[in-house]
Amino acid sequence: MSQLLDLSIMLTPPSEGSLPDTIASITLRCDALGLSHFGDLLLDPLTPQEHEDLRWYLEEYWKWPFEGFATRGKQVELLLAEIGKRLYTAVFGNPMATSIVQAWRLQPGGAQRQISILSDIPHALSLPWELLHNEQGFLVLRTQKPVSILRRLPQSELPAFSLPFEPPLRVLLVTARPEGTGFVDPRSIARELLDEVEEQVEKGTIAVEFLRPPTLPALRARLSNSELPQVHILHFDGHGTFNEQINEENGHHFSDGKQGMLAFENDEGILDLVKADDVAQVLQQSGMRLAVLTACQSAMSSADDAFNSVAARLIQGGVNAVIAMSASVLVASATSYVEAFYRELAASIPAPVAHERARQALHDNPRRHLHRRRPDEEGIPIELRDWWLPHFYQQRPLILQPTKPMHKHKKQQESISTPRLNQEMPSRPRYGFYGRARELLQLERWLLQGKLVVIHGFGGIGKTALVREAANWLTRTKLYDGACFVSFEHGGDATTLLNVLGSYLGVYDAHYNANDKTDAIAQLKPALKVWPTMVIVDNLESILIGGDVPLDAAARTQLWDVLLELATIGAAVVLTSRGTTFDDARLMPGKQVSYLELENLYNEDAYNLAIGLLNDLGIDRKFVPYMELRALLKQLGYHPLAIHLVLPTLRKLPLAKVTADLAVLLSMFVDDMTTGRNRSLLASLNYSLKQLNQEQQTLLHRLTVFEGGRWNMRYSRSRRFPKKSGSNYAQL
Repeated sequence: MSQLLDLSIMLTPPSEGSLPDTIASITLRCDALGLSHFGDLLLDPLTPQEHEDLRWYLEEYWKWPFEGFATRGKQVELLLAEIGKRLYTAVFGNPMATSIVQAWRLQPGGAQRQISILSDIPHALSLPWELLHNEQGFLVLRTQKPVSILRRLPQSELPAFSLPFEPPLRVLLVTARPEGTGFVDPRSIARELLDEVEEQVEKGTIAVEFLRPPTLPALRARLSNSELPQVHILHFDGHGTFNEQINEENGHHFSDGKQGMLAFENDEGILDLVKADDVAQVLQQSGMRLAVLTACQSAMSSADDAFNSVAARLIQGGVNAVIAMSASVLVASATSYVEAFYRELAASIPAPVAHERARQALHDNPRRHLHRRRPDEEGIPIELRDWWLPHFYQQRPLILQPTKPMHKHKKQQESISTPRLNQEMPSRPRYGFYGRARELLQLERWLLQGKLVVIHGFGGIGKTALVREAANWLTRTKLYDGACFVSFEHGGDATTLLNVLGSYLGVYDAHYNANDKTDAIAQLKPALKVWPTMVIVDNLESILIGGDVPLDAAARTQLWDVLLELATIGAAVVLTSRGTTFDDARLMPGKQVSYLELENLYNEDAYNLAIGLLNDLGIDRKFVPYMELRALLKQLGYHPLAIHLVLPTLRKLPLAKVTADLAVLLSMFVDDMTTGRNRSLLASLNYSLKQLNQEQQTLLHRLTVFEGGRWNMRYSRSRRFPKKSGSNYAQL
């Protein structure tokens, strides 16, 4: 490990008789070089208007970066370097201070340099120290050996001491998405984390664990369970606030003054705003080394108390270091930060340096969400210079490198031959998976409650794609070890299901009899305990009354018996069907069963799917104008299968002709690379129409398939103009 050169800026209350605008007295120290200087005073280098401009830029500017606001935003961006130079001069301008910083800066060797801001003065801590600029540039943005900026509180800094841990380094991710708050895809941060440490996870040097459910009692239970591996890094991904008015609006008011809060969930998935004090209390004595908070305002404190931010409270509670946000943070910013931070951390880069590398990634790519000024305009990326927003608090030097070798035999013992997804699992959708974040979260919550879940909806709506994505995500994040997919499109029964499941779990031997339901379940039960499994039965409509290969009543009852029993012995059971005529009261929605009706995509998700498809097929966007594409998607009712089958014809036909002649061109909408009822739009329609009862079919002939430019009268009316979601610009 390279030598650490720390330059401490200690800011203490000014002596009596100081000028009214004096913030603090300055003591400058570099203990490694035996240098110190004191006696200078820190005056606020920003005017009140500049403080307000910085706040406005981070909190408000991104919402409407046009016209006069764009001009003001550019002025603030130009001000950043000026403020950094003023801060630098305020602290290092005295000749004695200059000599110390010069000796610190020019010290030979490859030492890691950091500046520690040590104070309990709220105004001093809230200054944008990350902007320190020495005329050659911002200190934290140096390509080689960036300077780390740390905030410390004036409690006794504990000396570094060995905290040996046996690999893997364990990250506990708390992804909270309570109802009643702005929705953000729960996978946005988690995907980047998993992608960046995937190689280390395979090697066994890093482990990522997900807290389910994301509640404060669950966090307490996990950290206090001595039989489970110790957690070294806590990452909270969710909403945060330092706004008392919001607390009151959500039914929470605290008479003990303002305090930073994190938005956990309760057991029902409803908002549970938790005070920083309570979070800190849970983390006490947990051995947690680092807390990463990609939550809004998690480093914000009030003007009269430096210790009421979430970050400061956690430091007081004994956490070695905390990364937190000094203002509201955009999803795109948090995602970019996390991607770079864990990439560096996985490469064994010290956490403070990894933090600065992640800051540099934010600086180098300022493009955030797409913003549409008018409905007839394609969105343009908003640029935001928010790289100085994350703060790093540290009370004890942070050591994350393992001090014990990994036991190779242990990793070998943990390996298992059962694949995560069985061979029958469908491939990922050809043009990618878009949207459905809310549905995935709802499905996860119901499965955590031990419910059997029925996903139903019109043909081609994406039921199979959804369960395939759920299987991949929930096994990748270790809610389940594996997922077993069984399709009933061409028929099937209880024996079919038990055969496939027995083979997948490795219990299919001479003693396993899939025809004997009781015996088969008895053998599957211990296997499911060892290898928690998601069981997916797809295309159930085929075996229902009126289906292509209907089962008789007795066979259907036996199948329902097996599915319900699997759900009670630990399997996560998910069924998909176009219809829900199960003719069994046990499969009605209730305590044991939940129904998830899948409808057409939200219009923004449909648009993203269309763009992905056009790019994948190499269709030049200049032949697919924005508004005309939007009109076609609306005409298709934002129906996934229709988008998949209609848009590829734009390789041969003009968009105007496809839009005008949808009904005439219906027979052309065929996918030669697919078999079954979803191979063509006409086949899918005909199959769905067959599922209607006689009375409905009698009335249906009066309508054309795309009458009035609608795909399906029922679904064309639903959710056409949803509330703006967190997929583009919601704040954490």
